[in-house]
Amino acid sequence: MKIVSRGTIPKSPQNKDLRSNTFPAMAILPSRRWLAGFKAAEIKGDCAFQHAVMTWSDDEGQTWTEPFEPIRLPAIDGVPGLSRILYFLSLGGKRVMMLTNWMDASDMSVPYYDPENESLKDTRIFVSISDNEGESWSAPELMFIPGADGPVPLTGPPLLLADGTIVCQFEINKYDRDPAPWIHRSAMVFSYDGGKTWGDMVNVTQEKDMYYWDQRPAVLADGISLIDFFWTLDGKKEAYINIHARESKDGGKTWGDMYDTGIYGQPGQPADLGDGRIATICIDRTSSPVITVRTTRDGGRTYGESLVVYEKSNLGKQDSRQISMNDAWAEMAAFSVGHPALLKLGTSELLAFYYAGDHTDMTSIEFARISF
Repeated sequence: MKIVSRGTIPKSPQNKDLRSNTFPAMAILPSRRWLAGFKAAEIKGDCAFQHAVMTWSDDEGQTWTEPFEPIRLPAIDGVPGLSRILYFLSLGGKRVMMLTNWMDASDMSVPYYDPENESLKDTRIFVSISDNEGESWSAPELMFIPGADGPVPLTGPPLLLADGTIVCQFEINKYDRDPAPWIHRSAMVFSYDGGKTWGDMVNVTQEKDMYYWDQRPAVLADGISLIDFFWTLDGKKEAYINIHARESKDGGKTWGDMYDTGIYGQPGQPADLGDGRIATICIDRTSSPVITVRTTRDGGRTYGESLVVYEKSNLGKQDSRQISMNDAWAEMAAFSVGHPALLKLGTSELLAFYYAGDHTDMTSIEFARISF
């Protein structure tokens, strides 16, 4: 593997609303248009101004349209909300699905995560469709998820199986009014009608005192098998441990045993290379942020090639291995590099993308083309 080129989605230094660009999402359409979305804000942490924006490139990342907010999300039961993050799924031709997280914006002085209650602001999912490659979108429809009894932040893009099933991935957190102890869940829900209705929710992880955060699944070459990687915090030991993974042979309905990948860090969305190998990506912030792409033929149990995509030793340590769950939330807000992911570009290239900057509140969306 080697890096072929690098790029950055440009932003105006005078626009304070684009100072902190994080949580990138990208999709490659059949026309070769690159869609990109991200959370844009004044600062990375809790602040009055934040929303999900998008842009696109028709020359494979050389130039980009001015970022814009693609939709305005409606109030829910009279409660105003804002768009926090978004993800895309190409449905073929010019048709694209977009999932957007709505967040309760009725009182922006209230933090997104409340450490006292271990609760999250109300977070929902809206569905929109574009028939012109993202240039305009249908009115957002609120996703109803039977069995989800808490806020549902998205963890990545929707997935398309070979039989046309669409899989939505998210986490289930706890409402502030819920007195029960929080047991973190990574979950999925399925649509068999192009995103009109959703059901058959599955808890991918649900284990007391274990936080399998940031699930990062991918559909494998057969179109039905999934592999899912997790950023893993052991609540009893109050420590981050190695990335864990599990596999599904039936499109996410049932899952095999969890296993240790032997790699420390926060994982990103992997990509099946189509030749028996899976490319994985993760960031290790132990001494300084380092993003590495690796290849594996056995689901991340052992590894072959590796390539460092990003490394800046002057940024220093951004990760405390020994840490409580609440302190981990506070530490996340200070990361200046993160959310890496992979997409396959044709038959011999990958696109790696992530957010990065020298300061917590001054970050951009960067990407690298990798030949394999």
